[in-house]
Amino acid sequence: MTIRVGLIGLHHGVAIHLPAYAASAKFEVSAVCDRNAALAEETAQTHHVPHWSTDAMQIASSPEVDVVSIATPPRTHAGLATAALKAGKHVVVETPFVCNPAEVRALMGLWRLRRIGAPAFALRYAPHLRMVSDLLTQKRIGRPQLMRVDIFSDFLVQAEQNYRWMWDGDSGGGVLANFAAPVMDLALRWFGPVREVSADLTTLLRQTPPEGALTLADDTGFATLRFENGLLAHFSFSAATAWNQTHMEIHGTDGSLLINGFGEDVTLVRMGDGATEPLFSPENYLEESRGFTSLAGGFQVFVERLADAVGGAPPADLPTFADGLEVTRLVEAVKLAARDRRTVTVAEIP
Repeated sequence: MTIRVGLIGLHHGVAIHLPAYAASAKFEVSAVCDRNAALAEETAQTHHVPHWSTDAMQIASSPEVDVVSIATPPRTHAGLATAALKAGKHVVVETPFVCNPAEVRALMGLWRLRRIGAPAFALRYAPHLRMVSDLLTQKRIGRPQLMRVDIFSDFLVQAEQNYRWMWDGDSGGGVLANFAAPVMDLALRWFGPVREVSADLTTLLRQTPPEGALTLADDTGFATLRFENGLLAHFSFSAATAWNQTHMEIHGTDGSLLINGFGEDVTLVRMGDGATEPLFSPENYLEESRGFTSLAGGFQVFVERLADAVGGAPPADLPTFADGLEVTRLVEAVKLAARDRRTVTVAEIP
């Protein structure tokens, strides 16, 4: 049976969600929604989607929809996901998952409805990052000791990217929640729980929050995470630079893994001689992602895992609300550490 998708939010939704669902034989995008009526109508016509709307709640409860895929600003996520679950729909929620841990726990309280709820932590399925998971399991670099993540772009410098919600610190805005958090999901999967964090968050491009917001969100920051297993991870991130570069490094006792972008390519460096070896994803990983890498490739695999779970098969490592809670708690710990200028234990976050 074809799984019918209602897609809410047509900016990131059209770039990432819609192509993945359209490429799968298991899904049909049956409805799209955006508060911009012209965009909703144009998207429906271009992609041959039978229904379009500007009313998100209508899509969340539509009898023509089995899965509600939410790609709207984060302040709307909890309400839309709650409505969809109560209407008997499965839900996919784009990152940032929700605005605070309390909202996650409220969603987790709907487990009795026996529907699939999945944060869109699709990077975990990107082919090269799946390969990194395998290499860490195989101990190809020995015992991991240090992780470094740099995420820099001019995203918020560009006038056309000046989204109001990105500057609202209480509504899921900020570079930490929107760019660093999905990589934190990877780090939690690779290295286990984080014990404590220290951080510094700032805003370089604005002086005041947008009208109606109480807190100005970060556009730049640094966060140091100490994991329970002793590994140290340092995140540097900004959307206020002319330099567009994302890079990850994982250093172990026997070597290092250098990751370009969000999983564009991976290099192994061996301890001692410093020899480098470009690594290539297994062919079946690329086949599953239809040849795409990074986030686009990960989302291709994500929707197939989702289809299996909706069909009643074991969820096959599909992200859960519990995963979303751990990432959200970690983001809150980083914010608290920056605000109080102190080291914060994750246990302090309820």
